[in-house]
Amino acid sequence: MVTDNRIKQTDDNKFNERIAMSNVRTKLEEQIIEKAMKDDSFREKLLEDPKIIIELETGIKLPESLNIRVLQEDHNNVYLVLPPFRGDAAEDELTEAELATVTGGQGVYGGTDGGCS
Repeated sequence: MVTDNRIKQTDDNKFNERIAMSNVRTKLEEQIIEKAMKDDSFREKLLEDPKIIIELETGIKLPESLNIRVLQEDHNNVYLVLPPFRGDAAEDELTEAELATVTGGQGVYGGTDGGCS
């Protein structure tokens, strides 16, 4: 069914974009952490004002609404970072129209079987 393939491609594209962004973020984090471990002055500045330091390091202006918090573990404090709560990820869900199409509802050409009428 043509519509099924389009929805699958959209889902695949979203997934691939998330993976690519995750990889970019991971590499960026690794570079910043590596520099912080070698340069005490940089680490202190990163802890004090992470957003400005990351903007300076990357040359990227981050959105005003974005908050960045840098924590340094020690012998008595270990941090576990949870990903965003999935309950607020409405963009990952199919719309009612997409859901109807996938479950055998209206096809791409207006029919119920997905073919030409």
